[in-house]
Amino acid sequence: MADLLELPKDFTPKKFWERPEGMPGMIVLALMIIGGGALLFAALPFIITLLQNTLYAAGLAIALAALVYIVSDKRFRTLVSYGFKSLMRKITSIYKTIDPIGILNNYIDDLEDDLVSMDKQIQNLKGQMRRLGNAITSNEENRKQNLQLAGRAHKEGKQAQFVLSARKAGRLEKSNLTLQQLYDKMELLYRALRKMYEVASFVLEDLKDEVGVKTREYEMIRAGYSAFTKAMNILKGQSDKHDLFMETMEYLTEDYGQKLGEIEHFVEVSKTFIDSVDLENGVYEENALKMLQEWEEKGDSILIGPAEKKLLLDFSSDPKNVVDFEEPLPKREEVAVEVKKKKDEKRKYEAFFEN
Repeated sequence: MADLLELPKDFTPKKFWERPEGMPGMIVLALMIIGGGALLFAALPFIITLLQNTLYAAGLAIALAALVYIVSDKRFRTLVSYGFKSLMRKITSIYKTIDPIGILNNYIDDLEDDLVSMDKQIQNLKGQMRRLGNAITSNEENRKQNLQLAGRAHKEGKQAQFVLSARKAGRLEKSNLTLQQLYDKMELLYRALRKMYEVASFVLEDLKDEVGVKTREYEMIRAGYSAFTKAMNILKGQSDKHDLFMETMEYLTEDYGQKLGEIEHFVEVSKTFIDSVDLENGVYEENALKMLQEWEEKGDSILIGPAEKKLLLDFSSDPKNVVDFEEPLPKREEVAVEVKKKKDEKRKYEAFFEN
């Protein structure tokens, strides 16, 4: 039997009613109560007739006592609860994926799409930054030329030419201040996108490896698992390996789900900002800028971490750190090898102490 993941102490598994199958469970239970009440009301005249006969009344009392005894037994209630929950899971699985391994596989597909989207955004942003950088350089050259023209015009007493060249130099300087602010924001986003791409690549390969391991574990559990085994474990008061495994999988789906949520949120933030940029006029939508600023100010990143995020922001704000557009993105194959190596080392380390 494969070893199950040690869950964090602060992790609390969801109750049945909080899970996707909980809603149909509530509906079915409500219908059962209503139906049972209706049947009891319909059978009430017949029950009253039976109670009028002493022999029948005694029989009903014995049957009721036996029913109360059975229902009050904890193991019986657990068996009924298990059967009800299993049925609700089967019903829910018809229209929604609730199998944790299936959910994790969906996460893999989503992460693949996110990486493709980030790659496109990085290339798009790189092109925009190059064009913007060229515009800033061109403006600065024109500004210097106009300052020289203004200087010569002033010496020669050409007042009109002096005013025209000086005003043009001033407009170019003001324009470059706006363009430089935009470039700084794009540079931060570019560095953050690259970092998020790197992290997302690692999360993807880590998730693939985790799903492969957990799929094999689940197959091993199912090989020696049956409804009869489950029932016997309940009657004996023993912990069920299948339930323990599902608790582990619930934790993994929540953990990777939070990571995927942060990645997808950042992809949306970056896409909104990139799409809103108007290079011709050097402007961008205020809402897009606000989303980016909120990401900058929000420090509780579960992927990058507040300390590393602060280093990223500080590094981007330093004008000495020039962006290297030729630096390639991390190759997925190399990330996969790195993840596998780390996972194997961790498993050997854990196996050493277990042995």
